Amino acid sequence: MLDPSDFENPPVPFARIVTYLCSLGAATGVFVGGLECLALSQSLPLRTSLGDFALLGVTVLAMDAIVGGLCAFFPALWAKFSDRLPRALGGDARLFRRYQVAFSLGVMLLAAFFLLPLARELWRSELPRGAIGMCFLVVLTGAMGWFNSGYWFRRWLVGAGPALGYRVVMPVLGVVFALVGALVRGPAGPTQALLSAAQPNLVLVTIDTLRRDHVGIYGSLVPTPTIDELGRAGLVFDDAITTIPETLPSHSAMLTGNQPARNNVLSNGDKLSRGHLTVTEQLAAAGYRTGAFVSSFAVDGATGLDQGFQVYDDDFFPWLRGLSSTRVARVVLPLLMRVANPTDFPFLLERSSPETLRRALEWSGSDIQVDSTIRPTFLWVHLFDPHAPYEPREGFPVSEEALAIDHRAILKQEPGYLYRPEEVAGLQELYRQECAYVDTQVKALLDGLKAQGLLEHAMVIVVADHGESLGQHNIYFNHHGIYDDVLRVPFVVWTTDMGGRDGLPANPDLGGKRFSRTVTTADVANTLLGYSGVSPLTGTQSNDLMSFVQGVENTDTSLTVQGRDGASLEQAQLCGVRSPNAKYVRQQDGTEHLFDLVNDPGELHDIGPEHPEALELGRAGTRICSGASGKPKTQALGADECARLQALGYTDGRCATEAPDDAP
Repeated sequence: MLDPSDFENPPVPFARIVTYLCSLGAATGVFVGGLECLALSQSLPLRTSLGDFALLGVTVLAMDAIVGGLCAFFPALWAKFSDRLPRALGGDARLFRRYQVAFSLGVMLLAAFFLLPLARELWRSELPRGAIGMCFLVVLTGAMGWFNSGYWFRRWLVGAGPALGYRVVMPVLGVVFALVGALVRGPAGPTQALLSAAQPNLVLVTIDTLRRDHVGIYGSLVPTPTIDELGRAGLVFDDAITTIPETLPSHSAMLTGNQPARNNVLSNGDKLSRGHLTVTEQLAAAGYRTGAFVSSFAVDGATGLDQGFQVYDDDFFPWLRGLSSTRVARVVLPLLMRVANPTDFPFLLERSSPETLRRALEWSGSDIQVDSTIRPTFLWVHLFDPHAPYEPREGFPVSEEALAIDHRAILKQEPGYLYRPEEVAGLQELYRQECAYVDTQVKALLDGLKAQGLLEHAMVIVVADHGESLGQHNIYFNHHGIYDDVLRVPFVVWTTDMGGRDGLPANPDLGGKRFSRTVTTADVANTLLGYSGVSPLTGTQSNDLMSFVQGVENTDTSLTVQGRDGASLEQAQLCGVRSPNAKYVRQQDGTEHLFDLVNDPGELHDIGPEHPEALELGRAGTRICSGASGKPKTQALGADECARLQALGYTDGRCATEAPDDAP
């Protein structure tokens, strides 16, 4: 018979108590894992097969069980030695009380593991009440653990052994939740009213880092037959530019119709505020189903580009779909990027075009028709192939010298790497075959959409976010500067009405036209909305380029352009004004340049001293770049974001680096 004092110092080996605590934590982890599986079944962008989801479910349950066990193990170790501490520091000679504290800390740690990252996201999203609520739940969980631990421990003692009820019921519930998730898996359908079959499908293909002069329709010898075919049948814009040659800001302009200075998205790693209305939100509100499939961490959903998309697929984990969406992965991966070299994990930062296309076509071909009503589709596909590092592609022969170059190894030595002449030539060759390769991926996408019937009434836009410097102006294999090498981009618009696909003749009244007027990547937004008949984005800098077909061209205007000539946007900012004939550039230190784009398209000769009146006009036009503060308003970056962006070849002054100004 137990003596009452045994409740304070029971005759139970402490090792058994540690094991018991860990088993309780693991059981709680399995329960939480089941809830996570149920949530994943509804949030994953693509419906997975039963086998794939079962494998994901087992993995999630196992990972969360390990996390639960660890959350209980460390407080248990603390409890073992806490009797050596003063009472004011938490020490207590009574084993029962130490057990109670350890159990409470364990469940609090488990709750914090899942809830505090969510609280951080809510706080960043300017939802402080939600963040405070998450923190309160963590404390509430610990309080519940405190009051319940005494009951379970006494039951163990009275029963002369540990109670199995909790350790059985919680895992069983977790497995049940996981099974329910497997049965109801799949993304939720649209909640808006469906449109008629008369509404066109919209396809936006953005190609990262594709130079305009590396596309055949613009006079290049690089074979790009698919883009060329679209251009010959559609509309080709000969002077399309991005107003800032960086991936995220350029894409933000496409989806909002606003230039980066208005979006306050000036660099990779910034966030597009939820207050900015996007073309996707307009289309979703009108009844379109919307899906995005991106190939780089630089434009993942955390950037804010996901707003309005019912499906935003940025899951780069190559072996088990959905694993990167789990809480364990979202906590562990940033830590991994901090302590390890992210260049060793390219599969966590970018995705090959075939995999991106496979997922995009899997989604686009599903759930097109509901109750005999065709659901119009807006599909955005982002292809990353021409971006550094340049790598050989099967079926695209290159020289032995080019094959011997390991561009990823070179990027690990950046910034400050000095390229040898043979490396420059070899990398230029690899870049050309990357451009030819990405054209084949555009063909694969269009062929897949045609087979699904989605091009029977559709608009297709193919555009690059920016170009690339291949050694011009001593800028090697990045997109710094605001020379036309990085500002001018290919921009082709094609619609079914224009004909031309698969050998059909182009409609001379609609397609096969070229336009010399300057347009920007921001014009993507209202061009898509205008063709779909959905209300345009008002108060933006976006023009409906289809109006050009009817002969309504906007007048030539000067455009503000921004960029950097080093790692830091704040310390090496470039701001300029570009017209079709000239460009004004002002560096951070106030140095000014003026180029004649007609007689000097390579921008080799500064004519500023000869035209002081043009310099004065340029100064007036660049005031928007800095605002009242005199500096661009950049956003803070975390260490893991810095590491991943640097692994993709980006450098940023907000990161802890000693990069020289000529770093890529």
